[in-house]
Amino acid sequence: MKRITMTVLVCLVALCSYGQETLELKVKKSSDLPLTAREHTYVIEINNTSQQAISFKLETNDVICENKDRSKLTELNREILSNDGLSRLTTRSIPGKGRMEFSVKISRKPNTPLATYNCLGIKAVTDKEEVISNTLVIETWIPDPKNFQ
Repeated sequence: MKRITMTVLVCLVALCSYGQETLELKVKKSSDLPLTAREHTYVIEINNTSQQAISFKLETNDVICENKDRSKLTELNREILSNDGLSRLTTRSIPGKGRMEFSVKISRKPNTPLATYNCLGIKAVTDKEEVISNTLVIETWIPDPKNFQ
């Protein structure tokens, strides 16, 4: 009976620890610019919740925002930059229990339709494309200035 109980316990621990995300993404600083600005930069913090160093790369993709009209969705340009905001961020490694920051620059083209929005998902993946973080969503609204009161 002890052997069965121990086997079940080991399996549960392995299952729980395998399915957990080891990197956490959160917005540390939002853009201070007005909504009408063509470009916004966000500082993102990434925390390693495990004891081991982890190599990762960051992926971005458009996601559907909840409670939004899908016909108002538009595409925006985005770049993931090092914390200095000057160079593109490539594959990185973060030590166990470590943290780092990077920047995400979101910009729109001059002909982007007004009164539309974009939701950008950002996540960390391994070199085998396994997701190892939460998906952080940044919502961007492109207002129509003629609707300002």
